[in-house]
Amino acid sequence: MEVEEALNLLNGWWATGKVKKELVKEYRRPIFEEVYNKLTKYKEVIVLTGLRRVGKSTIMYQLIDELSKKVNPLNIIYFTFDYGSAEIASILNEYQKITGIDWKKDKIYLFLDEIQILDNWGPQVKLLYDSLPNITFVISGSASLQLEKRAMDSLAGRHFLVDIPVLSLVEYYSLKHDKEINNPKVYEDSLGIEFDAYVKKPFPELAKIDDQKIIYEYIHESVVAKIISQDLIKEFGKIDITLLNSLAEVFFSDPGMILNVDSLSKSLAKRKQEVERHIYMLEFSKLIRIIKNYRPSTLSESRKLRRVYPYDISLALPQNPSIEKGKVLETLIISRLGIRRYWREGQREVDALLIDRKKVIPIEIKASETLKGEDLRTVEYFVNRFKTEEGILLYNGKLVNAGKIRALNVKQVLIYGLGKVISGKT
Repeated sequence: MEVEEALNLLNGWWATGKVKKELVKEYRRPIFEEVYNKLTKYKEVIVLTGLRRVGKSTIMYQLIDELSKKVNPLNIIYFTFDYGSAEIASILNEYQKITGIDWKKDKIYLFLDEIQILDNWGPQVKLLYDSLPNITFVISGSASLQLEKRAMDSLAGRHFLVDIPVLSLVEYYSLKHDKEINNPKVYEDSLGIEFDAYVKKPFPELAKIDDQKIIYEYIHESVVAKIISQDLIKEFGKIDITLLNSLAEVFFSDPGMILNVDSLSKSLAKRKQEVERHIYMLEFSKLIRIIKNYRPSTLSESRKLRRVYPYDISLALPQNPSIEKGKVLETLIISRLGIRRYWREGQREVDALLIDRKKVIPIEIKASETLKGEDLRTVEYFVNRFKTEEGILLYNGKLVNAGKIRALNVKQVLIYGLGKVISGKT
């Protein structure tokens, strides 16, 4: 498709003055306000990243819709590189021919979707950003780590990186039931009832779908398979799709497994270097999350005790619906809290460490509804050994304070956030 034709199709608001309702969607995620404030208050490039199907394009259309109420819709451009990989300047030249607006002088807002498809996009955006302060950029892409890395390389000091996560439990409930929840406390019981369904489908397009077969097919085909068969091929060129699928199957079948490249190399009959390279690709695309064994000195972190989790537990459930509840909960919390470290020494192990600068909070995760003494022992040991302020046990029971250890209800943490539950501001 020619760029001119694509621009006319994609920018219907040039003719009508408004974005089509089916593109904007009625529900706005809370992160919309954060992005819109950055867009209207600052000059920096906004980079939207995140898994496929989390709603990045929808947020772009919502931003355009809101902007069109305050600025001339002709001054807002949207282009997705799914339609071709034309140079950005060429897109702008075609835009000028259609609208008559001089993009080198007039104030315009440029939205570029799936930008990772365009080779050498970083230097192009940097040149235009530095040369033409009249252009405000919003860009997005699906190959998340690639987008983040290239933004850091080319746009250092010139961009805001906004990671669009999968839906939170509150967002999921709001979207499913068409209710804006301003006070989660009122809906706490209802949110808890929705928990099991939410875990399997935290994507906007799935909130109102109950057919488990359709849910699993959507996640496998529209997220996992497209990342492996499209995004990674575009980024890395020569890849072994069979190996990628085999590794994903291994990691999704046993969340939190210790990463043993030698063993994987033997069982898959592949060279160690190839296995390592393809594991990197899975991490690069945010299909898996690798967390390291904590040591007070980062220099002593062991590569031999790395653990591998699905980036989100919903990615693994279509392949293995019978993952035990403890593993499901553990993966969910590690994902939602963005955990990068755990701790293991001998027979002792703490599931997750929340590290904020020099503050370390050990977190143990249990699927049980009752609190047992042995559940607290390793966390207590860690707190005493490393002189941390407190430790946390997340489980399905009531809030309990046991000295420096807080036992918190995991669903409340997902509803209100860890900070609010700890402080009692729920």
